[in-house]
Amino acid sequence: MSMGPGSGCGPVRGWLAGMTGLVLAGYAAVSHAAEFAVQVGAFAKDNQAREAQSQLSVLGYPGLVRRYPLALLVQPYPANAEPEPTRLPSIAQTAPSARADRPSDTSQEDPIRPQWSGYVALEYRRFFHSPLDSRQHRNNFSLAIEPEMHVAWNKGRDLFTLVPFLRVDQRDDERSHADIRELTWLTAHHAWELRIGVRKVFWGVTESQHLVDIINQTDLVENIDGEDKLGQPMLNLALIRDWGTVDLFVLPYFRERTFPGPKGRPRVTPRVDADGAIYESSREQEHVDLAVRWSHSPGDWDLGLSHFNGTSREPRLIPGTRGDGEPVLFPLYEQIDQTGLDVQATKGSWLWKLEAIRRSGQGPTFFAGTAGFEYTFFGLFESASDLGLVMEYLYDDRPRDIESPFANDVFAGLRLTLNDVQSSEALFGCIFDLDSSARLCNVEASRRLSDHWKAEFEVRTFQNLSETDPLFSLRRDDYAQLGLSYHF
Repeated sequence: MSMGPGSGCGPVRGWLAGMTGLVLAGYAAVSHAAEFAVQVGAFAKDNQAREAQSQLSVLGYPGLVRRYPLALLVQPYPANAEPEPTRLPSIAQTAPSARADRPSDTSQEDPIRPQWSGYVALEYRRFFHSPLDSRQHRNNFSLAIEPEMHVAWNKGRDLFTLVPFLRVDQRDDERSHADIRELTWLTAHHAWELRIGVRKVFWGVTESQHLVDIINQTDLVENIDGEDKLGQPMLNLALIRDWGTVDLFVLPYFRERTFPGPKGRPRVTPRVDADGAIYESSREQEHVDLAVRWSHSPGDWDLGLSHFNGTSREPRLIPGTRGDGEPVLFPLYEQIDQTGLDVQATKGSWLWKLEAIRRSGQGPTFFAGTAGFEYTFFGLFESASDLGLVMEYLYDDRPRDIESPFANDVFAGLRLTLNDVQSSEALFGCIFDLDSSARLCNVEASRRLSDHWKAEFEVRTFQNLSETDPLFSLRRDDYAQLGLSYHF
């Protein structure tokens, strides 16, 4: 099956409801062969293709993002010939199920059929050094399960999504936790979309940190990189216009950040006691937060301007003492106003990126920003592989403390994408403190082993941290992690 180049050229949001038609049409959620492909595109911008890849992945379709010469993409196929697989490469690959009874009359309403996907993952961490706290250990196993259910109806205009999550950790009771990542009803129309329930929203364009991404709370026990998020209850109305999309958010319940327990690692010392959370608002977790964001993609530019009013997702940490005499840090959740700007310009092989925020209410008003570029060498050494060079500068005018460790830093990284059937990719990067010799380095790599199995590898190191560095207590928490997941 092939969807021609013209089928995906519009804004990504507009065709999301249409993509659910793939599920309703009887196609399998997981590929079991490499004989068929669905081509979605072409897209003029890398970020549009990757958003399409992400949204198809939510529906259970693995994606492959590639760059091809324009002439190859626009060349029409003969009307009486089947397209050759090599003539029009796919962006999203999948295999249809072997059903012979797939409905042929598309004018009739398709039956509602839940589509299941998800994964089960086993994870092993090994720390390079003995811990600072005798309650901690040098190795750790954990098991995570995240099933997904999607039900589409009304010819794909309505979509229900359920994504629960569970992790059981060998050592840390705080890391053994459950969450509802998504529990959402979406209804999509020509000029507006409405989402009600629990979901995850991502804003941002930079690699090293996501300053403008403020809707969801960080699930810190999952990973210290801040990429994992808790589900956020919300009502989200999107108004889609020619001059851009306006997203309005009502967030009726606040999620506290998760922190490692006494046996958790890596973690700061003294540890954060999440049970002793302090709130500025008398309504605490029931405070209603509000947010609005305008986004638009004119030409080579992707623009986002947002404002948030409510409880800060980033708590300040206040030194204190537990009832048993243990010194700890208590999270303080204050009321803030934050205005954010994110910009990305796509200029050939260059991606120029900027995220900047201005926040008030959390101590003195401050400004923070991350700016940089990513340059990609496509078809490395005449192969299918791409190599990206990433450089970013991180700035924060708050006093250096544990909430703002990146005040004057540079991130440098390499992103290798093999663009093979196994979706092999790797990212290596370091954050260099320009005021000292401190470095935070990480390696992240993944590869599909088969239709169902995937292997992931991760290394994080904290180098040359001085006693005055906000992250000094992590100096012995370098680790390597190996994960093996089964996708269904």
